[in-house]
Amino acid sequence: MKITLSLCILIFVSLSFYSSSFITTFDSSLRELILNLRRDWLNEIVLAFTHVGDAKVLAGLCLLGAIVLFKMKQWKNSLLLIGSILVSYGLNLLVKSMFQRERPLDFRLLEEDGFSFPSGNAMVGTTFYLFAAVLVYQRFQKRWILVVGVILPFLLGLTRVYVGVHYPSDILAGFALGIVTVIVLSKLTDKSAKQLESVNRNNTNTAV
Repeated sequence: MKITLSLCILIFVSLSFYSSSFITTFDSSLRELILNLRRDWLNEIVLAFTHVGDAKVLAGLCLLGAIVLFKMKQWKNSLLLIGSILVSYGLNLLVKSMFQRERPLDFRLLEEDGFSFPSGNAMVGTTFYLFAAVLVYQRFQKRWILVVGVILPFLLGLTRVYVGVHYPSDILAGFALGIVTVIVLSKLTDKSAKQLESVNRNNTNTAV
């Protein structure tokens, strides 16, 4: 976990030098490759799918998930799920205001305002979908749940480049910060689980 955390921070810091020749070449080459995938039939699918990262969609899913967790008496996890959206969104706005990178202006399939680095959809989408997958995995212990939690934000980030509103480095930076947020939140849930286990063990010993 520490290695992943360190790697994500290193990736973000490296990508923050997006004006360097290396990152500029990387962005232009990968963006051209993705834009060349455009087809009329695929455009409609991507334009529909990219909205799974919209604030309204994420807020609705987050509220639904929080209610389910609350009814399951997982109050802390319910609050953490809500916090995942709030913290990630707030952090994204803060970082964007620091870098103020302009979005690409050409080859857009839709219009977006605000700054580009890091991608809000990629960052907040990664935080929410991956953290939600972690919470579900803790209950059902099925690896495919985590796979879905990884693939969904990955495809979401890919669509943001496809529709022309982000550079690849924006997306990767969003992924990196999103994963960092999930790791921190996951540690909080692990801690609460250990505390609950400790309480149960003490109660058992007391009863004996």
